[in-house]
Amino acid sequence: MPTTPPANAALHPPRRKFAALLAGAALAASVLIGWLLWTARQDAIQSAQTTALNYARTLEVRMDGTFRRTDAVLRTLTQLVPPEALAPQGELAYAKQVNGELDAMLRDFDELIALRIIDTHGDQRYVTASASTPMANYADRSFFKAYQRDAQAELLFTDVVTGRVSQRQTIVMTRPLRDAQGRFVGAALAPLDLSYFQQQFRKLDIGRNGTVFLRRVEAGQLVLRWPQIDAEVNKPMPPSQPILLAVRSGQQEAVNEYVAFTDGVRRISGTVVVKGYPFFLTVALSHDDVLASWRRLALFTTLAWLLLHVLIIVMVRRLWRSDRERRSLEAQLRESQRIESIGTLAGGIAHDFNNILAAILGNVALAREDIGAGHPALASIEQIHKASVRARDLVQQILAFGRRQPQALVNQPLQPLVEESVRLLRSTLPAAVSLECRVTAQPLHVNADGTQVQQVLMNLCTNAWHALQGRPGRVEVGLEPHEVAPGEERAVGTTPPLAAGHYAHLWVQDQGCGMDAATQARIFEPFFTTKPTGQGTGLGLSVVHGIVAAHHGAIRVDSQPGLGTTMHLYLPTTDAAPVEEAAPVTAPGALQGAGQHVAYVDDDEVIVLMVERLLLQAGYRVTAFREGHEAVAAIAGKPFDFDLVITDFNMPGYSGLDVALALHEVRADLPVVISSGYITEELQARAAAAGVRGLMRKQNTMEELLRLVRKILAPSA
Repeated sequence: MPTTPPANAALHPPRRKFAALLAGAALAASVLIGWLLWTARQDAIQSAQTTALNYARTLEVRMDGTFRRTDAVLRTLTQLVPPEALAPQGELAYAKQVNGELDAMLRDFDELIALRIIDTHGDQRYVTASASTPMANYADRSFFKAYQRDAQAELLFTDVVTGRVSQRQTIVMTRPLRDAQGRFVGAALAPLDLSYFQQQFRKLDIGRNGTVFLRRVEAGQLVLRWPQIDAEVNKPMPPSQPILLAVRSGQQEAVNEYVAFTDGVRRISGTVVVKGYPFFLTVALSHDDVLASWRRLALFTTLAWLLLHVLIIVMVRRLWRSDRERRSLEAQLRESQRIESIGTLAGGIAHDFNNILAAILGNVALAREDIGAGHPALASIEQIHKASVRARDLVQQILAFGRRQPQALVNQPLQPLVEESVRLLRSTLPAAVSLECRVTAQPLHVNADGTQVQQVLMNLCTNAWHALQGRPGRVEVGLEPHEVAPGEERAVGTTPPLAAGHYAHLWVQDQGCGMDAATQARIFEPFFTTKPTGQGTGLGLSVVHGIVAAHHGAIRVDSQPGLGTTMHLYLPTTDAAPVEEAAPVTAPGALQGAGQHVAYVDDDEVIVLMVERLLLQAGYRVTAFREGHEAVAAIAGKPFDFDLVITDFNMPGYSGLDVALALHEVRADLPVVISSGYITEELQARAAAAGVRGLMRKQNTMEELLRLVRKILAPSA
């Protein structure tokens, strides 16, 4: 009976849906992580902009304080130094007073190198003691010329200059000295030490590629830069630079992202204009430095997420593979159950057919004997016999398909079976079809039923021949060893998958029309055929499938439309020595009986009449019964009056085994033979346990029946 799947067979987890949800979740998580990384990047840039701007603001406060304090000193000096002090020989009267004031003012300034007073000729007249140097002249300086030209000029800043005495880079703040009539009589100078401000710049944490610079608003001329680039001092910025454009547009503060024209580094900057003075300060952080931490985070996150993705992909692939395997196994289970159901049905039908065929074949045999040779009806009777034999062979295929026939598994070499089958097939194939055999010389021993293996080859070669569709062609039968290593079980592509081990690889290849995928999916279905109506039973490959499965083997089909087909069969091999088959024993004497008493039990009236007549003609006494209880009761009354009992197995209410068991209690040495339309391994085992002397296939010829009876009764003949 077909097995049914367990109750929870349909309750498999929805793996495909789970895999889809997992993939969707992974995609959503990827989008989320991407968004978070982008947000973190923007936050890093915004943080850098804020940091740069705050640094610039801090420096602007300090620079503004320095400028204001220095300007206050210059204003004081314009009031403190009278015009008379700048007259010729004026320093004789004012030197001590003015120089003393200059020294006192300088003590509170770390930013200033010195304080100087020059006259209308540009000559230095007064100077702080720390800068007491030989007399110098400043008439060539731009600020001096400006004061001479413009009576309205007040606070001026020089370009960056290198001190003629100190050799330090400075920028000089100046204010003019005027007499009561407003005439230019001299100037007060306050040279600012740029190295002081450079120290302030160096204290900022601006990274490896950051920069700080002080420039003029007018054209972006460089005043001071950290790290220092002396070659760029006093050079203007390109007019298109975003920082200069922002400053010249009137913005007091600006944040920019730009590529520096000096070194090509991409930077994020904060710029602040020094209020009231013609300068702006910029603190710029390298774009790479700003994003270095973010890049490390992004790299770690990406690698971790890629690893997670790989794990998810592996998991999803395993789920898909597991789901595919599960569906394949379920399909195989359904197919197996369907084939088993059809086999059960076919076996039942075959039993009834065997009863009918036994009656037909038996009566045909009797009719041939009755009419004798030369009778006009003999030809018709022969045709009936041939048709009945074909029907019997078809029933045998049905039984083989349903695996109702017991297997005679013998450990034997496979090569002789293949070679013998090929020899038999060559005589049946058309002359235009070449049958080639490629058999390995290596011994391949298998546990196999030789008859079934030959039937497999007959069916496959017949299909290969039919695939040529009447055209000349070649059919190849091959045999070779094949090993399946652990881990490669599914690589062979068989159905079902092969276990690791050693196999005999048997194949049949043709050059025929081939098959598409849809046809290949159905070729092992019972009664499925691509041949025209009346030219195929649809059982050939079903029988092959059943026999191979019963031998614990597997099948692979390689076929493409127009390119032919190769059927690959894999049968497990064994290393054990083959079992030598005993030579058949021929029954001594003729088939005629000597009056022995045979009881025949069968519920089929036609069979009873036919067997009774056959046995009577063969010289036996026959008592026929239509019911098992009746037979047991009659034989029990006179147990030693009977020499042999032949009983049908499948009888309603009381089977042949029941008859055998009951008679064994009555007379243990009474031989009992059971006749059946199909003989299974289970029936063989039960019959042996019941003491049954022999089993007979009901569809066999009547000569075989007589041979079996003669064999059993020979000692009493």
